[in-house]
Amino acid sequence: SCTAWLPNTEPLWQELLVLRELRADSYAASQVDPLVLAESLLLVVSSNPLSSEICCAALGSPSADRLEQRVEALLAPPEPTPEAQLHSWHGFMLAFLPLVTVIFHS
Repeated sequence: SCTAWLPNTEPLWQELLVLRELRADSYAASQVDPLVLAESLLLVVSSNPLSSEICCAALGSPSADRLEQRVEALLAPPEPTPEAQLHSWHGFMLAFLPLVTVIFHS
């Protein structure tokens, strides 16, 4: 690998994979019942292993922590999405205040 000299390359790559899988699971759970999705993950892992070139989702990874983390995230109650706050727009408008004052200087 061309990035082998960088520190913590492998742990960062593994964390990126986990976050990507969790995001994909979250999207799938919005389309299908999360319990069914968790069951299907367990069925895929418990079935006969595929060749490592085909299995890109790292379901066959040696640590069961990744699978456990995915199943727990699926079965956890969904976090409420924060609504757009009015004060965030104030900060946005405040950022453009200097541009508005240019009009009055001419």
